[in-house]
Amino acid sequence: MDDQRPGAAYGIDHYVVPVSDTDQWLAFYTNVLGAVARTPGGGNAPERPNNGRRGAQFTFVGAAHVGGASQDSLPTSQALGVGVPRYRYFVRPEDIDEHLRRLDQHQVAHTAAIHTSEQGEEGVAVRFEDTDHNQLEFWAPNRLPAGAMDEETPAKVGRLAGAVYESRDLTRTADFFSQYCGMDPVLNADVEKDTLVLRFAAGGNLTFKKVDTLSKLTGGHIHPLHTALIIRGDEMMDVYQRMWNELPEWDHDPVIRALIPDDEAEALPARTGIHGSPIGAPWRAGFRRGDSFWDWDTNTFHWMPGAPDPRSPTQLTAESAQIYLDAHLATRQRR
Repeated sequence: MDDQRPGAAYGIDHYVVPVSDTDQWLAFYTNVLGAVARTPGGGNAPERPNNGRRGAQFTFVGAAHVGGASQDSLPTSQALGVGVPRYRYFVRPEDIDEHLRRLDQHQVAHTAAIHTSEQGEEGVAVRFEDTDHNQLEFWAPNRLPAGAMDEETPAKVGRLAGAVYESRDLTRTADFFSQYCGMDPVLNADVEKDTLVLRFAAGGNLTFKKVDTLSKLTGGHIHPLHTALIIRGDEMMDVYQRMWNELPEWDHDPVIRALIPDDEAEALPARTGIHGSPIGAPWRAGFRRGDSFWDWDTNTFHWMPGAPDPRSPTQLTAESAQIYLDAHLATRQRR
């Protein structure tokens, strides 16, 4: 896109949610969203790590790489469309009835088709939740953005349309994502009161709901719950450098972070820190800073680099962040 802001977030590459049983979670995603197990990196082999009920499992909902991480205790269910985080997937308006029938077939509690413009654009939403009460949504805007249905699943589910999070101060949240993610608020009369909607460069949005107290699922110090945002690869390191120049570093590793009391973690400022994946420790060793970042309300993110997708110029295809670390280390060695 020629009119995007430098360093703009294009969309969501992947997310990880807490689950009690990863096999059950995988079956839900396969049956309800048409997820297909694939080898990371784009291979088509039907390969899925067999970690049983512990650790984390990943699957692919079309282009999205999503994960379920085993947790010993999970927050209680909230009303559909109320609990957050909530992850949204693009679907076609003409397929809504088919999606409703599939939810009924698999005995998934869901809302009716909701005609709404509460996030600044008109469309139809169907809200539901997985087996561990993580909230999800099918979103059929009146105008699908270009590339929204690229790599759709066999169940006709497209790309991630966005997510809904919590914020205790919407102005502070807007300033943070404007400064570091190149995202601007949607400003029109349809946006609900106490709601902040931030537009992705490739369509879809991040939405924040004003709350006084953060819920348990927003506790972003609890490893490994997070969301990965995709950015142009040639802009990613400039954005990281800006964060490292202006935000403090959280020195604790993921295991120690998980033990910090909620009120202590929620009082910390926006910051960067080490990611819990295998690249986290090498990244910090190489750059002396972490690759994850937290907003002011402990919502946790990291960047995924992307290259322009030849099928859809408004979309990016995710690349590995390892190549940026390798290039940095090679430069250091030459010095």
